[in-house]
Amino acid sequence: MQPDRYGCQGWIFRREIAGNIHWTGLTLTGVRHWKHSERTVLKTTRHAIPSLADSLVSLRLEDIPHDVLNQAKRCLIDVCGVTLAGSNTESARLLLQTAVATYGEGNCDILGTPHRLNAPGAAFANGSAAHALDFDDNCYAGIVHGSAVVFPAVLAMAQKHGASGADLLLGFIAGLEVEFAVAKALSNSIYDKGWWTTSALGAIGSAAGVAKVSCLEREKTTHALALATAGAGAIRAVRGTAAKHYYCGRASESGVTAVIAAIQGATGPANAFEDQSGIAQVLNGGTFDPGEIEKLGVEFSISAPGVDLKKYPVCYASHASADAVKDIMDAEGLSANDVIAVTCTVPPVVTSNLTYPNPQTATEAQFSLHFAIAAIIEYGDIKLEHLTTEMLSSAPIKRLLPKIDVKVGDIPESYRTSCLICPEWGYVELTTQAGDRKRSFVGSPLGSALRPMSDEVLKTKFNACAEYGNVNGLASALYDKILNVELLTNTRELFS
Repeated sequence: MQPDRYGCQGWIFRREIAGNIHWTGLTLTGVRHWKHSERTVLKTTRHAIPSLADSLVSLRLEDIPHDVLNQAKRCLIDVCGVTLAGSNTESARLLLQTAVATYGEGNCDILGTPHRLNAPGAAFANGSAAHALDFDDNCYAGIVHGSAVVFPAVLAMAQKHGASGADLLLGFIAGLEVEFAVAKALSNSIYDKGWWTTSALGAIGSAAGVAKVSCLEREKTTHALALATAGAGAIRAVRGTAAKHYYCGRASESGVTAVIAAIQGATGPANAFEDQSGIAQVLNGGTFDPGEIEKLGVEFSISAPGVDLKKYPVCYASHASADAVKDIMDAEGLSANDVIAVTCTVPPVVTSNLTYPNPQTATEAQFSLHFAIAAIIEYGDIKLEHLTTEMLSSAPIKRLLPKIDVKVGDIPESYRTSCLICPEWGYVELTTQAGDRKRSFVGSPLGSALRPMSDEVLKTKFNACAEYGNVNGLASALYDKILNVELLTNTRELFS
């Protein structure tokens, strides 16, 4: 099997847990591996959507492992924070205006604002804000931003019905797991073909979460999922533009609308994956592994491969290289004036996502490895306040950008036995004014599922996001509510 654009073979990566090596996700070229996943051409006697519906209807909060519940709460804290921060961006404000003009008023909160809209409108507005800063979580089960799509949808319908915090938590987990299961069934090939999986598959996840929080029975759940699946789409060309935020919001809204339509009696194709004109064939060349669907509720992707929480408000593809540069700068006590050149060696997936070597806007900067490295060199960090056009045109950043070179390559042989390698690793060589060459390899950045950020670091991020969203006065109480969300009797009280 030939390496793919990740510099990988198969859909596997390894993590070490309690001394045992587990392979889940992606195996990197040159790294010893035990197995790899071959492409599975669709052959099944049972449709995936009814199978998903069966698992959804039977899923109960008490059956979910403690580690999954804990990680789901961390994801809730994270996505609430980044949505509050995202609400204070030009993109989110424009899309909120779109929502206000398009949807009716209701009892669903628009985070960071005094507005309340109906459930579809709230899902759209909050979903757009959740992804506006590209600070939301990531999962390598499909390379998707799960929480930014699923949470706004589930929150909207929970508030519409006055559902409990426990219902919200269960719906959130259900939506994420359905999205991840479908993503794994389709494999990484759908992403490679240019489909933006966050939107294309997020609509299915949001419909699943909303169906669960709405307590739908099997038949209506089936139709809600079918309606969401049949309209799936969005292309990766959205990167670096507000279209990325828009289609995150649209995917969230689509799940809500699909459930409302199913409740009213609308039907959808239960064979939306398997049909000769279905998702698997049209979007993915027939590649689909129904075995991944059968694992729903038995295995939890929230736990393995896990969810990556972002340390920096930029595309996750830049994080490993940014950490590698920071490691060198900190270890050597270097300043920006000490640096004359930086070379980043990365796998192909990184350069396919980070396409702006000389960014002109804040959204382009989020998809620029050159900007991320320059910010780390100059400021020692990448913060929300760095994402401005003024910062991009500042003398320090403009001076550093030409010094940074990015190339595609393999992992250096000495690092290939590492147990902590994710698909978007980074290897950096930094040359100083003194002529020294300093090297650093980061296989998995801080915040990844392989190197989780601590609860303290997560809380610091949450508080920074709340401050950026001008709601820092509510941060402490909101953090505690989310941490104990299952005790909340009515989700309408979550942000009050």
